[in-house]
Parts: sequence; C-alpha cells; structure tokens
Amino acid sequence: MATSTAAATLFAASAGAQQSSSAAPELAEIVVTGSLIKRTDTETPSPVQIISAEDIKNSGYTNVSDVLRTLSANGSGTLNQGFGQAFAAGASGIALRGLSVGDTLTLIDGQRMVSYPLSDDGERSFVDVTAIPINAVEGIDVVKDGASALYGADAIAGVVNVKLKKSYVGAEFTAEAGTSQFGDGTTEHANGIWGMGDLASDGYNFYVALDWHHSDKILGANRNDAFTTTDWSSLPNGVNTRPGAIGASSLVYPDSVSGYLINPNTASGQPYAFLPGCDQASQNANKCTFAFPGTIQSPTTQINLLARFTKSLANDWTATVTGSVFDSSAQQIAATTFGHAFSNTGQEQGSIVNITFSPGKLAGTVVYPVLTLPATSSLNPFGTAANLVYSFPDVGPYQVDVDTITYRLFGDVNGKAAGWDIHGDVGVMYASMTQKIFGELVPGAAQTALNNGTYIPGVSTNGQALFAGENSDHPSSTLGVVDLTGAHDLVEMPGGPLSMVVGGQYIHKALNAQNPPPVVSGVQEGTIAFAVGSQDDAAGFIELGGKPIKQLEVDLSGRYDHYDTYGGSATPRIGVKFTPIDQIAFRGTWGKGFRAPSIAESGTAGLAFGQGNTNDPVLCPGGVANVKGTYNALCSYPAVGVAASNPALKAVKSTNATFGVIFEPIKALSVSVDWYHIELKNDIISASSAGGFYVDSIQLVRGPPANLAVCTANALPGQTTCPQANVPTPVGYPSYTVVPYVNAGSTKTSGYDMDLKSNFDVGDFGRLRGELNATYISQYELIANDTIFDLAGTHGPQSISGDTGNPRTRAVASLTWDKGAFSGTISVNYQSSFSIVDPSSGYSTCLQALQGRSPSAYGSALSPGVKTLPSQWYPYCSVGHFTSANLYAAYQASDHLQVHGSITNLFGSVPPVDLQTYGGGAELAYSTLDQDGAVGRFFLVGATYKF
Repeated sequence: MATSTAAATLFAASAGAQQSSSAAPELAEIVVTGSLIKRTDTETPSPVQIISAEDIKNSGYTNVSDVLRTLSANGSGTLNQGFGQAFAAGASGIALRGLSVGDTLTLIDGQRMVSYPLSDDGERSFVDVTAIPINAVEGIDVVKDGASALYGADAIAGVVNVKLKKSYVGAEFTAEAGTSQFGDGTTEHANGIWGMGDLASDGYNFYVALDWHHSDKILGANRNDAFTTTDWSSLPNGVNTRPGAIGASSLVYPDSVSGYLINPNTASGQPYAFLPGCDQASQNANKCTFAFPGTIQSPTTQINLLARFTKSLANDWTATVTGSVFDSSAQQIAATTFGHAFSNTGQEQGSIVNITFSPGKLAGTVVYPVLTLPATSSLNPFGTAANLVYSFPDVGPYQVDVDTITYRLFGDVNGKAAGWDIHGDVGVMYASMTQKIFGELVPGAAQTALNNGTYIPGVSTNGQALFAGENSDHPSSTLGVVDLTGAHDLVEMPGGPLSMVVGGQYIHKALNAQNPPPVVSGVQEGTIAFAVGSQDDAAGFIELGGKPIKQLEVDLSGRYDHYDTYGGSATPRIGVKFTPIDQIAFRGTWGKGFRAPSIAESGTAGLAFGQGNTNDPVLCPGGVANVKGTYNALCSYPAVGVAASNPALKAVKSTNATFGVIFEPIKALSVSVDWYHIELKNDIISASSAGGFYVDSIQLVRGPPANLAVCTANALPGQTTCPQANVPTPVGYPSYTVVPYVNAGSTKTSGYDMDLKSNFDVGDFGRLRGELNATYISQYELIANDTIFDLAGTHGPQSISGDTGNPRTRAVASLTWDKGAFSGTISVNYQSSFSIVDPSSGYSTCLQALQGRSPSAYGSALSPGVKTLPSQWYPYCSVGHFTSANLYAAYQASDHLQVHGSITNLFGSVPPVDLQTYGGGAELAYSTLDQDGAVGRFFLVGATYKF
C-alpha cells in the first residue's frame, strides 16, 4: 500500500496544519498514511505527525532510530541499543503509546518491513529501525491511531511509515564526525546520493544512495555522576552492589576476580582460603570489589545501500523497482550474571545446571558439579577438593556481537484501467544475522583445566581459549508480500466524490532462530532462546470516503485477515472530520485492531531465563528454613524458567478511539489536540506475569532426587540453623519451571496529544518556525483476574523490553530561525518524573520497589530486611524529570557547499537516578529513555557538497 509524498505547502511538515478551501485547488492529490484515498490536504480524521527530511536534519541526530526514539508518543515498551541485556541484541524498536514494539507497525513506503531475526524479550517480532538509510528518507509519517483496518496486524498503537525519496536528480555527498565531551563515543558518518533522468521528460529516473555510519562505544566506567553510583552503603541499610561486595546481588558468596575457596571441612564453609590478590579482612571491608564492564553506548556500524529505478510506461502507467541492502552490526555487553562470566560458582545446591532445549526436543538439564580446585593444587590448603568462587576476568563478560544484513527487493506498478487507479506491489525481504557470543563457560572443560593445572585462577589468562570459546549462530527472518489495490470514484456528492478503494494482500513470514550446538547440548553455558516456524496471511480490505457535504468528511474501512496459524480477524474502522468554518475542525475515529501471535509465541519456540530466587514448594514449604523436614538449600535458590510457546493462542484484540480538534486562527499558526483510547483484550503474556494470577498454567519440572542436608529437628531458640543430615530428597531436585504464554488480561491506555506548528515571517530578521509535540498519559491500566493495576506515572510494566518506566508526559519542542544562508534550530526534549513503584510486579510501595529490583539486575540498593523506609531514601522513590536540548546550525557557503554542526544535550543534562530499572546501559541506574544524558554533550560537524 504505497504512500506518496505530500505536496510542498506551508504546513506540509505538520499534521497540525489545516488547509483552507481557497488553497485547495493549488494542491496536488496525495495519499497520507492511514488512508488509501487521495486527498488535497494532510489532515485526515486520524492524527498524523509528519516529520520531513528537514526536520530530521534539524534534530541534530545522524540516524533514524534516534529521531524516532524522541517521539513524544514513544513510550515505555521502546527498545534501543543502549540496553545491554536485550534478547534482541543490537536492535532498536518503537513502541507508540507505551505498548510493546510488537504493537507498533513499522512500514517503508507503506509496505511492511521484515522482522528482526531476534525477538524482543524472546517473544515479540518487530522492525529494527537502525537499518534505514537516513539520506534516502523523504519523510516519516507517524499515525497515532489504530490502523489495522487498512494495514492488518500489529497496527494497534499506531503506524510509523518511513517514506523514501521517489526520485532524485543530481549528486550530493555528506561527511560528518563528532565526539562526546568526554572524548568517547566518536561517530563518523558519510553518505552520498546520485540520480539521473526526469520522469516527465526522459521517461525514467534512477538514483542510488549509500549511507555509512559508525559509533564507538562508551564505557560505563567513563561516567561519574549520581546515576553511575553502585555503592549505596552510605545510606541507612544501603547495599554496596558493586560485584565483589558482600551482599551484592543477594549471592551467598561474593564474586571475586582473584578467587577464594570454600572450606569443605566445616558446615559453614568458613574460614575461606583466599587466592593471592585478596584476603578475608579486605573482603569483609568490601575492598575486593571491581567495576562492571558494561557499555552505555554499544559500538555500532551501519552500511546501507539503496537503489530505485522508475520507468514511464504506455498510457500513463509507471513501474518502479527498489532494491536495498542494509548491513547493521552492534555489540552488546551484559554487565551482570545475565550471561555467565561473573556468575557465582559456589552455589549452595552444589551443582551447575544447564538447560537443554531445541526444536523437536523436550527441555532437559545437564548437571555439573560446582567448579572445584583439586587437593593437588598448591593454592588449596584443605587436603581435599574445595569449591571455587571465581569470576574468571580473563574469560570476560557475556558479550554478543551481531551483524545483520537485510535484503529488500520491491517492484510496483501504477496506472489507470477502466476508470480505476491501480496499484500493485510484489516484494521479498530477507534478514540474515551472524551472532557471535563470548564469555560462556564449558563447565566440564573448565574443571579439567583446573584439575590438570593448565589453568590457575588469578594467574592464567587463557581461560577463554581453554573453556569459553566463541559460540555462533545464524538467525534469519523472511517476509514476502503481494499487494493489489484499486481506487475508483463512485458518485459525486455535494462536498466531492465518494471514493472507494478495494484490495487484497498476501503476506508470508518465516523465522529460523536457533541456538549454538554446544549450548543446545548443555555442554556450554548459554541463553536458550529459539523460534522456528512460518505464518501465512491472506487479507482483503475496502475503504469508502467522501464528503456528503462540504464541511463533513466520512471515512469507512474494513479488513479481514486469515492466518494459517490461528484463524481470522475482522477489523472495521470509521473516521469523521467536521469543519464548520475554515479556522476550526473536529475529528474522531473508532475501530478495531489485532496482533497475531508471533512465531516465537505460538510456533516451535522456547526460552530459558533466570526467575530469581524462590523456594521449592515441597522441599521448603513457604520458604521457611530451619524447620524439621526442610531442605534449607532450597528455601531460596536461583530458579530457571522456560517460557514455552502455545499453539492454542488467539490474536490480541484491540479497540481504538480518538477525538480531536484542529484550530488554525491564522495561516501562520495551527494547533491540534487529540484524545486517544486503546483497550487490548486477549493480551499475550507470560503465565508468571500480572501478579501471578495464571500460576495454574505453570509446571515445575524435577530431575532425579539428590542427597541434600535436611533439618532433622527444628532450630532451637538462639540457634542460627537446625541440626542437619544428608539424605536423598523425597522428590526430584527442581530443574526448571515451564511458564507458557497465555491469552490473559487486558490493557487500557488513554491520554492526549498536542501538536503545534507555526511559521512567521519576521521581515529583516528572517523567518521563524516553531513546533511542539506533546503526549500526556491519563490512563494506563493492566487488568488481570478483575484486578486493576494503575501504571500511568509509575515504573510499570517492568517486564516489557528495557524497563524504561512509564512517565505521564513527554514533549519535543523546536524553534528554527532562517535568515539568508543561515539556519539554526534549537530543540528541547522533556520527560516528566515518575514513581518507581510497579504494582503489576508486586512493588506497590517505594520500599518494595527499592528492595525488589529485577533479578536481571545485579542487586537491590536497599537491604531486603528493612521494614520501614528511612527518610534518606525518599528522593529515590521517584525518577526525576529529564530535559535536554539540542542545537543544530547550517550555513550555505555557496550554491554547492553547505557546512553544518550540532550539539546534542547542549547543557550537559545528567539523567535522573532510577534505582528500579534493569535496562540502563552498563548496569547503571538510569532509563534508556534518557540515553542522551548518559552520553553527555555530543559535538558534531559536517559538510554537504552538491555537484
């Protein structure tokens, strides 16, 4: 469903610009995203924000993903490359309305883009917006309304349509470079575009665009502000969360880069035997800590090549072929136990459990003893093998390098036949990833190296080569589209023609994402996340639109999709715009939407994840230790979960509504205010989400019984533990928990958008252009089992994507001054403060939130034993507002040469401290929505030469 470019008018860059009737004859007919019917203005019944190529340049950003990240309507489910622990490593995705990236449809020229080969949270498919060449972009339309009635699945929260240049004649080249105020994160960017042939006079046009973008990494250790604090022990009951600190991450034994042995001859394991580099006194004083290795900004490189050929055919038909190759590479470093390298190997239960799980094979476990140093080692004073606690610094952190090449080939034809405007598309897309994983131990090989002395903890530096070799896999994603539409004017009405568009579409999706063989077999540690399968969708759609009277526009549309996986979905929609006078208009929409279960949710798929510490319900009922018959080791142990696909899933359904007013008192000023409401039902969630109301679907899988210490009697008063004896467990040792996806609960969100656009001629002082886009969330509710979780202005829902929080207000304002050859723009991005509570995750108070930081993070800043929150912690009960400004300036030195420069985060704003998120880069306490603050001031200069 192709979308043509809006005519160049005074307000063509703004969805808030209402055209007067006197100007209408001068405007070409266009198609605006969100409707298939041609029109003479950019204001449809749906609210649409139009971002021009000039707006993109004036933002000061050098890639499309950063521009979209700052959209006021982009919210809590967003995903970006600053999140160092994402399942979808190396990608960025947009989440309009604070819903997930799977609920926002991303298009290129009105057609679907292939999904990223890795799924968000191992579950949701989405489009990686980093793989779009910025110099080939003509503009971006953001439909802030449900649009499934035209576009099908995933358009629940809205649509982002990236429009490429239709044609280009000439040549230009741009080069720019920049760095942060700290001298890191250096960026180099170069692009060129060349084209020839005028479609009207020559009968063809051909252009090719090449874009190269590279950014260096920014280490968390290179920033020193409040959000980088990891030691909170100076506050009452605060915890030092630096790795190596006692109590960090709730580990029984502190991590160590020098290593120590647990005494096998005493029940408590103490005193320890420390390897050179640390001793008991230093550890007790937390002097053996070390820094997280993570990054705030990952090193990234994008190379994007796009070519387009358009040919005039007989009888005013045209044919276009567009081909592109997008190559995006990135690195992700997890600073925590999320992978393995800083894992605590001296676990209470006395084993290392690797999950085995792959297509066609049921989940299982491979159990290894905890790594030990043999009695023969000169570092072991105990005379028998002793458990080793060691973080293997030479192995390094868990690191993922991804390189994704996306191939896209589309052909389309346009013309007239028998009174119909015909448009047809055929396209194929393929995304192929090479994923390299470093820092995953092979426990058997590690133990062999320790036993034979080829590896000495604290001395050797060859651990990666010996027992943590590189793993690699090659996920891929495929998309095929066939699309045919016809438009025809049916009858003439008083306000204009009644137009009809009918069409059909066929979409094929396939995903093949599997794990490296050593991980699948359980030989090597690793994150199990695989998805294999395909989906086929056949759809038909219709749209009717016109003006029964001059002041009233009515648009009706509907679509039916049939999937070979779950069945069909019908999605109707109605839109109305009433313009009683030229200066004011009212608009509103109502419609249905849906999201089909993804391949990862309903196909052949599975995902293993850390559930955090829990208790065995049989071997330690209620988690109460030191009671007769209780196995203390299983009163709090790190459980492993397996998210299981569910072929019986149905589609997520939504109801969308908007109502707004557009006010244009003078031609130089336009303001629109729109209310939106979205209700999701049948939402697909993990059975462990939303307050644990679906635990009946969860199954604990046990392995064989194990010999463990059991309490033979209750602990006596004054005793810290019970009398114990080693006996076999009466049931199997807990291996993992199967947590399926289920259709459960609903989500309701509503709020307001305001869009303002102004354009004033100030005489000798030039011209001023201003714009404001703001979103306010008045309602965001998760509803499960008739329980309502009110999450607007809170940190919830923390389980989605990068746990960015859910601020009520986001706004972007810009002011551009043009005078002669000079142009300058200052833009301001604002995000309101929000509470760190998340009732949907069981954190209803600040105390609970500070103590319950996600287990994916390294640990809670506040001791879990505190019952009353000390007042010194009150400032951290909310995440403060964040405001940053960008400055862009350009000077046209000659007809051919333009020089430009920008400063993002002009005033060096620092992100507010967020002690609940797990998504901050380098495991630091900030939201990735505030990524510009973590980077700091960023200076960039460049030049463009037109030949």
